[in-house]
Amino acid sequence: MKDKNITIASLLYRYSPKLLAFSVGLGAFSGALYALIIPLVLNGIGNSSSQVNEPASKGMGEVLLGAVSQNGAAVFFALVILIFLTKASSVILVNNIAKSAAAELKISVVKKINNMSLQNVENAGFSRLLNVLIDDVNQVVGAAVTIPMLVVSSVTVVGMLGYLASLNVYIFLVVLASIIVGVVIFQAPVSASQGLYEKSRKIKDDIQEGIRGLIFGAYELKLDKKKSDAYIEHEIVTPQNKSVRLEKFGDAILHLAGNSSDLLALSIIGCVVFVLPQYEIFPAAQNYGVVMALLYIAGPVASILSMLQQLKMGQVSITRIHQLAQYEEEVVDQNDVMSDAIRTVQTLRVKDLHYRYPGYEQDRDFSVGPITLSFSRGQISFIVGGNGSGKSTLSKMLSLHYRPSKGQVYFDNVAVNEKTISAARERISVIFSNYYLFSRLYHQHSGLDQEKINHYLDGLGLKGKTAYVDGRFTTTKLSDGQRRRLALLIALFEDRDIYIFDEWAADQDPLFKRLFYREILPDMKRNNKLVIVITHDDRYFECADRVIFMEDGKVIAVKDQSTMNMSQEDVSAI
Repeated sequence: MKDKNITIASLLYRYSPKLLAFSVGLGAFSGALYALIIPLVLNGIGNSSSQVNEPASKGMGEVLLGAVSQNGAAVFFALVILIFLTKASSVILVNNIAKSAAAELKISVVKKINNMSLQNVENAGFSRLLNVLIDDVNQVVGAAVTIPMLVVSSVTVVGMLGYLASLNVYIFLVVLASIIVGVVIFQAPVSASQGLYEKSRKIKDDIQEGIRGLIFGAYELKLDKKKSDAYIEHEIVTPQNKSVRLEKFGDAILHLAGNSSDLLALSIIGCVVFVLPQYEIFPAAQNYGVVMALLYIAGPVASILSMLQQLKMGQVSITRIHQLAQYEEEVVDQNDVMSDAIRTVQTLRVKDLHYRYPGYEQDRDFSVGPITLSFSRGQISFIVGGNGSGKSTLSKMLSLHYRPSKGQVYFDNVAVNEKTISAARERISVIFSNYYLFSRLYHQHSGLDQEKINHYLDGLGLKGKTAYVDGRFTTTKLSDGQRRRLALLIALFEDRDIYIFDEWAADQDPLFKRLFYREILPDMKRNNKLVIVITHDDRYFECADRVIFMEDGKVIAVKDQSTMNMSQEDVSAI
């Protein structure tokens, strides 16, 4: 992921240079054997048929082939077997290398995503990242396996050119010049088609996002047929058709350019048969061999042009993969030396904390802060405010998911920076509104008390809904409220110093909402946890040691127990 100019060949070489070299060598050897087929066949025909006259003078290739004319059949079938073995071995080796390299590439992309800041993951987008991991990596594999065939065809062409040179140097020069001109001309349609493929690939990100909306928005779409039809038409069908049109156009350009190789080959044959003999450039007896060689060479040339198409599409995918390099990774020191400095956290402080969302116009105020607050263990703090007040952004800075644009976060008196952030995050457990529920408890949670888990499952109304067996929950396919309670159970078993809950009780029924505010939070306070709750439940404000009110990205009031007895009108006014 560090090299922005990587190619498919260099990707394979980096993974296994020796195996790749061996595979290419086998492909080259197979191509050389392919190139011997036509001269050997022509030599056999010339020695067995009286209808073909001996040429006036023999070329070097014919002299060499004459030495094996007595054992022509054995040599021919030996070549066939060797071609099969070397070609198959080359393809299998490169396929294995490509699969392994693709797996390594996919893992490197996964690690890249994991090391990106949360802001960059959000900016890149779910659909784009998913397409990179699935479509682009698979496209790279498909392009990579063409490399041995490209080598076989290329060496076959080179060998046949050598054979033509042995027959007549003028014919060789004509064919070589024609191939060079054809390859140069072929670059224009290749560039045009690559541009079309790149546009199509970008549209596929939009299609993926549309499919995501179709799945996760199924409840809303089922209730409105017109909305559902319009959504599918605008977000999936229209871009899908546009993507297909672009790819069809790109394919058509390449196919026309590829088929032009046949036209070129036939034109050369026409010149050899009908034009050049008039100038007595070569003996007429060599016509047969030249025409056979030209017919034979047309196939490998067409294959080369076809495989270049696949390689171009693969290179588009490689480019898309390495465009992720524009999203910088977090600067995080994974050294555990600093972990002792914040082994136990008593206070979480933020000073002049400020966050501005990137990408917005500077004259528009999409920012939070400056904010200066302090939170202590054994204390429950509520953060409240209307939509867009900045409370969720503040919670992401407190949980160290967002890096502040300005200001500083402190754990006790230790500043959170690239040297301490990894250890600091280990002290925090958080449940955001868009949380993801993992079915397995990883790392240090493998030796949990089964009876205690069952007790929590029962207390949270999850007994009979799911169970913890063999290190994982039997199912996470639960209702929204049940899933959130299971997420709470997992968070409690993490036993961290700091807990942040973003609207946890929003979709709970009154029983479990009361359980959360009246029992679970007080129990966490007794266990000396630092608890921060993003909430709208003003009827439970008395459960907090203090309530922090936010509006337009700023803290406008902080109320503790001594000033908590406010009327509903006062709360609404704030």
